[in-house]
Amino acid sequence: MKFSFSALSVITLVSTANAQNTYTPARAEQHVIDIKNHDSSSGCLIWNEDSPLRNDLVFWKNELRQYNEVINEKLQTDFAPDLRRLFNDDYSNREEVCRAYADPSAQVPIDNIVAENMPDLSDPKTVELKQSLRGRNLEESPNAPPTLMEEYFNGSQQLSYLPRQGYMEPLVPPLRHPDMCLPDNKLGDYVGTMDYMIEDFGHICRNVLNRNMRTVFIDMGACYKFEHSTNNNPVQAIKAIEKYRHNGIHFDHIYAYEVRELKTEDVYASIPDHMKGPLHWINMPVSPEEGQDDNPWTMLKKNFRPDDFIVVKLDIDTPSVEMPLFQQLLASPELQELVDVFYFEHHVEMDEMQTFWGAHGSG
Repeated sequence: MKFSFSALSVITLVSTANAQNTYTPARAEQHVIDIKNHDSSSGCLIWNEDSPLRNDLVFWKNELRQYNEVINEKLQTDFAPDLRRLFNDDYSNREEVCRAYADPSAQVPIDNIVAENMPDLSDPKTVELKQSLRGRNLEESPNAPPTLMEEYFNGSQQLSYLPRQGYMEPLVPPLRHPDMCLPDNKLGDYVGTMDYMIEDFGHICRNVLNRNMRTVFIDMGACYKFEHSTNNNPVQAIKAIEKYRHNGIHFDHIYAYEVRELKTEDVYASIPDHMKGPLHWINMPVSPEEGQDDNPWTMLKKNFRPDDFIVVKLDIDTPSVEMPLFQQLLASPELQELVDVFYFEHHVEMDEMQTFWGAHGSG
């Protein structure tokens, strides 16, 4: 089938299936979901046609650029310590720890922080909103920092939200960095750029992390063998793992599944030292068959608990394997309780990606 904006609702259901963790899409995302019969197969249409939706998204993109200046500054600093090891027994220092290491501006010189579009934090409505989103009584924490939306995206208000995970980027076409739609860019520019993704580490620190949880990264479709000369620009999964580490989330376990046969010594020689201890290198294909031992969901359900923090990346580039795994997550309340963050490159029939996906575009 052609790429239609309503296809986004399929992915959104991963978050909405759990009624106790209600997903609130950004306005732009909801607008896209509501367009049921859009017959265009262009992922850049909403960025190139003049409309109020495009204007809102351009405003969001400008805010995103400012936000990324702060994030990139933070990524140049040393890794943050493991936040679980910093919490007191009674978590009385949680706010102090989260401010120091998990908020976007943590460890960044104050002069570099963009302060535009800041709301009046004394406004009762703002206090009420912050209280509901932070999940705590602000009268007890009157100096609590602004939410991610308030501090960086208050003008556009174009972020989606989950009570457990916090804010995230709006899920709109082209389902990757919107600068790939700029007319002057070369084919392939920004296709693999992850800077449009937003993780609300401050919220996760305040609402999810605890001293006794295990932290897990499951990578389905891993390729960690790369030349040493490119170590300053590693594969995207390693960038993601290091982004979490810069924000104080150190993974105890990294399960990496890869079908292409690689020499184990080459893989370990080419990954950062901090990954070598946690890495479980599984050089075999994953099975899409439910209940099979080589289905990663089987391993996950057997070994981990809902109070662990689990991040999953699914990017196998084979829809016949990816889609059954995705559907199993979609249908299983047990898996939804286990998985905190899910990264998935959904191959759809989209004009701008056919050069890269070809027959792998599944609709």
